[in-house]
Amino acid sequence: MTIIRILLWLILVYYIALHGIYLLLLLIGSIQIRRYKQAITFAEFRRIAESHLSMPVSLIIPCFNEAAIIGYSVRSAMRLNYPQFEIIVVSDGSTDDTMKVLTESFQLNKIDRFGRRLLETREILGVYASSSHPNLVVVEKENGRRADAINAAVSMARYPLLCVIDADTFLEEDALLHMARPFLRDTRVAAVAGVVRPSNGLTMVDGRIVAKGFPKTLLGMNQEVEYARSFQWARIGLSRLRSMLCISGALILIRKTIFEKLGGPWPGAMTDDIEFTMRINRHLHDRRNKEDQKLVFAPDAVCYTEIPEKLGQYASQRNRWQRGTLQALMRNRGMIFNPRYGMTGLFGMPFFLVFEGLAAIVELSAWILMVVCLVLGIATGFEILLMIYLAYILGVFLSLSAVLLTESGRLRCACWRDFWRLLLAIFVDNLGFHQFHLLIRVIGTFQYVLGRRDLGRAMERMNHHPTPA
Repeated sequence: MTIIRILLWLILVYYIALHGIYLLLLLIGSIQIRRYKQAITFAEFRRIAESHLSMPVSLIIPCFNEAAIIGYSVRSAMRLNYPQFEIIVVSDGSTDDTMKVLTESFQLNKIDRFGRRLLETREILGVYASSSHPNLVVVEKENGRRADAINAAVSMARYPLLCVIDADTFLEEDALLHMARPFLRDTRVAAVAGVVRPSNGLTMVDGRIVAKGFPKTLLGMNQEVEYARSFQWARIGLSRLRSMLCISGALILIRKTIFEKLGGPWPGAMTDDIEFTMRINRHLHDRRNKEDQKLVFAPDAVCYTEIPEKLGQYASQRNRWQRGTLQALMRNRGMIFNPRYGMTGLFGMPFFLVFEGLAAIVELSAWILMVVCLVLGIATGFEILLMIYLAYILGVFLSLSAVLLTESGRLRCACWRDFWRLLLAIFVDNLGFHQFHLLIRVIGTFQYVLGRRDLGRAMERMNHHPTPA
């Protein structure tokens, strides 16, 4: 009986530690944002936009069966405010009308173009250039998953910086300027990550974002809060602590030399962005590496990516994320508690293992123990309710802090109605949505242990974006 009660109190300590660390990351993130804003000027970005010395960028867009959205993505990319960049779209064995849409929309013609094949990929079937847009190249290849498509694009890339985005990603027009700035200010920068927010609710005309709204569903709003809390503010804090171990595949800018040295993302990964980020950190923070390079976060580089608003698609995505996180942790387990990797090994990897990879199992254990304690009379109903209430309040406080911090910046709500909807999403998250997410992650954990390695259900595009004018 005593052992069960001790375990229950240990889990309570775990909850307090989890939310305490996240709150600390939010505070660090807010301090970093303040310092960043004090250091930048509009004139600096104007010089980057107008200078021929700005490092040119190869923008890579891998896609598989994205006929419904690929035209919007490419048009959006073409509107980026940057002196010199090329767009490389890779159709990774698409079986729908992806190539037809690209050919008709951008007047593609097959060309003979060969690059340095430093990375092994599936066979390239054809390379196409656009007669109407000289900076657009389309590669058609056999299916080999997203990572394989990215690696194939790198062999065709001409420029020293690689920007990788998803096919459903839309960048703000100044995103590349903000991401390129760290490279121009510090030669030690190896890669830059940006802010990722949901695109559901955006209004676009001819590839340009003309209005920003929020998802219509409560599930979508819950993810809006999650992206603000975990994918924005927490990552700024983790970046300061040299522990940013998960850069979304929706937006990263990296030196081509580093990308090729690491061998590119692993095609066998279930979530190649997480695994590749861990390998980037492994390379950069290894104390045997004398190059003294670093990974930074650009808080004003913003992109928008589509999120699932149907429970089935949401469950499949989060199941894959959980399995992919565990796979990445196991593949890079040599970094955990290893002082050779500095803060990444001593804090970042243990944090990611304990509070990300195993969080679902710990929380499920807490619910089971609370029921056992109640049934056996080890704890009273009041004590159990008090623990549940404490966990709820901690979660609400953390999410509310993240949203209020966001409201102080450029990503604040466009109207009061959206703000109140965000607050509603915060308070109802732990009244069913969080428990559903917990169940998905627990199932994903057991499926990973049992050997499941597929990518799950394909994302069904919601067609949020109107036909370009």
